[in-house]
Amino acid sequence: MFEIEKYKDSNVKLSIRLPESIDNTLRKIAQVEDMSFNNVLVSCIKYALDNTDLSKYETNDKK
Repeated sequence: MFEIEKYKDSNVKLSIRLPESIDNTLRKIAQVEDMSFNNVLVSCIKYALDNTDLSKYETNDKK
């Protein structure tokens, strides 16, 4: 189940472009949950990655 968590180890800065509708939705969630926009965004990304089969992206060093 998706839960918004507080992240303290978010130390990589980057700039992204989002569709306006996604930005609006994330900002509304952040406001209602009394969380930062960054925490909401990181929680969404973490949830997506945790629920994706990442095996095809893992490197296989065995040759």
